[in-house]
Amino acid sequence: MVVSTAPKPSLRVLCLHGYAQDVSIFRSTLRYHMEELGDAVEFVYVTGPNKLLPYDMDGMENMARMAAIKSGKAVSRDMRSWYYLQSADPEIVNGLEKSFDYLANVLENQGPFDGIIGFSQGKYDGGLMAALITSMLEHRNPLLDTNHPAFKFAIISSGYKLTDAKWTHLYDLPILTPSLHVYGVLDGMIAPNRSMDLRDVFVAPNELCFVGAHFVPKTRMAVETISDFVMQFAPLDK
Repeated sequence: MVVSTAPKPSLRVLCLHGYAQDVSIFRSTLRYHMEELGDAVEFVYVTGPNKLLPYDMDGMENMARMAAIKSGKAVSRDMRSWYYLQSADPEIVNGLEKSFDYLANVLENQGPFDGIIGFSQGKYDGGLMAALITSMLEHRNPLLDTNHPAFKFAIISSGYKLTDAKWTHLYDLPILTPSLHVYGVLDGMIAPNRSMDLRDVFVAPNELCFVGAHFVPKTRMAVETISDFVMQFAPLDK
């Protein structure tokens, strides 16, 4: 019998990709952050349960996707999300209940997790979903059917609040979980003021505001800031 001598990670982090992404893309997005934290942190990636159809997409990404299909080129991955829009004005979202059920199962069967990180890409959801799950665990919301404990921390990149009247009650209670809110001042998809509105739901938020657009920053300063934030929650005996 071979006994592994590899060190066990001090922390486990649940990673939620953004709109129209999947595990492989988000893992690539966070590769510099993973390298910085090394064996100290295990990043666990999961893919959103809602499969997007072409009419769920807009913008240049969908144009490129449609052009590839018409030219006979294979599109190698599904487009996934944690929710999608039924209507933009007023905002009405679909698929959120399905994601709550899916993530409750992940928390029960793949947890426990110390923290969560989520990113919004394309238009919606990753950062938004991370904030919702953080709040629902902390306040034991019955819509998230799990006994998983509250997270020690949350990292929310390009996050924002839902405006769908069915779900705005999820922001009524202040969130005590320590958080780091990451957003670019030049973000044209999720405007900075929307990320700040979500930040203000948290009681003692930390902030990483960078000169850039809609992405997780990879500068040395950003990587170190995120790493330092995460590692303060590592057990002292590790």
